[in-house]
Amino acid sequence: MFNSFNFIFGMQRLVEGYLLRATQRSDIFAHILIWHLQGESVQETPKEGSIDKNAAFQEILPEVRQHIIDGFNPTALDMFTREFDFFDKVTSISGVLFPLPKEECRAGIRRELEKIEMQGDDLYLPTAPNKLVRSIRVDSGIPLQSAAKVPIMITFNVVDRDGDHSDVKPQACIFKVGDDCRQDVLALQVISLGVLPTGAERGIIEVVPNTRSRSQMGETTDGGLYEIFQQDYGPVGSTTFETARENFLISSAGYAVASLLLQPKDRHNGNLLFDDSGRLVHIDFGFILETSPGGNMRFESAHFKLSHEMTQLLGVMKSKTWHQFVSLCVKGYLAARRHMDGIICTVQMMLESGLPCFSRGDPIGNLRKRFHPEMSEREAAHFMIHVCTDAYNKWTTAGYDLIQYLQQGIEK
Repeated sequence: MFNSFNFIFGMQRLVEGYLLRATQRSDIFAHILIWHLQGESVQETPKEGSIDKNAAFQEILPEVRQHIIDGFNPTALDMFTREFDFFDKVTSISGVLFPLPKEECRAGIRRELEKIEMQGDDLYLPTAPNKLVRSIRVDSGIPLQSAAKVPIMITFNVVDRDGDHSDVKPQACIFKVGDDCRQDVLALQVISLGVLPTGAERGIIEVVPNTRSRSQMGETTDGGLYEIFQQDYGPVGSTTFETARENFLISSAGYAVASLLLQPKDRHNGNLLFDDSGRLVHIDFGFILETSPGGNMRFESAHFKLSHEMTQLLGVMKSKTWHQFVSLCVKGYLAARRHMDGIICTVQMMLESGLPCFSRGDPIGNLRKRFHPEMSEREAAHFMIHVCTDAYNKWTTAGYDLIQYLQQGIEK
């Protein structure tokens, strides 16, 4: 046992030494590693009678973080201090808004943003280090809806680090306090978007440019998606409308497969974004795998969200567009099955992390079951067709949107 302890301790020091040497070669790598170390500092309370397997790991995190900082030269230390101070102030706004009434949140964001000063022209977006921040768009702050939290979306004016610094472009990020963003990391490793935990229960999430939440869209029109698409892209049958509809269809199929596997819940209209080309983007993965809002009620019984207004765009069940959507879902599911082991391994690496999505049931076993490895390709295709049919305008989807509208004022 003593030899095992020495071996584990020695391995920890070897890894620490490697990371410290790597941080001396790149300040940006050092920053990202520090943010991740801070993100791993979430203190979990082990269940009675169980052993906290992460205790030893948690103990060395502050020490490793300090060793990295101690290795900075004066110039690097100055950059580190300004970068972290700036984004800590922006992130903290999310926590400041929590006690405010919903109607006061947007003004509250602007008020807090106006207090923050840019300190140098070398600050960068933590989720995209190649993007240098030139300024904050103080009127861009938008409060987003989340279960008992107030994440915010802020837009920055940025330039490419190695590009034309006169070419300033907008880039939005979501800042969260009170949510374990490591769970978003887990989900987005499968879906491929940028997210960076920057501390215990806080983090920054990259936003697809030029997007609006479905809830925001509902604040400016009484129509559904079908009507909104016609307003934005022209009449049904026009090239621009049909292109936007196809973008929606393809992106919806991708998220349908991802949702079946990862089981994200809390899919209200504040968590669905649309870009200016009609593509659907899901955000906020605070409830995945075995967890759901309301004390794990699992009210959202469909494997993915396909509300009435979404089916209006996709078409009735016998339409050409519906069959195209289902065909893409089937192809995506069959392709995902071929990568089953890799996807499961990606999730399994976080099993001992203490994340809420691993706190109940058998998340890895149930994830494997949703791939149905025992099925032939034909059987798996029929299964995915059934999943799509079951999700079509399911009453629990409409019911959840109604609950969120009544409780939080999130537009249906």
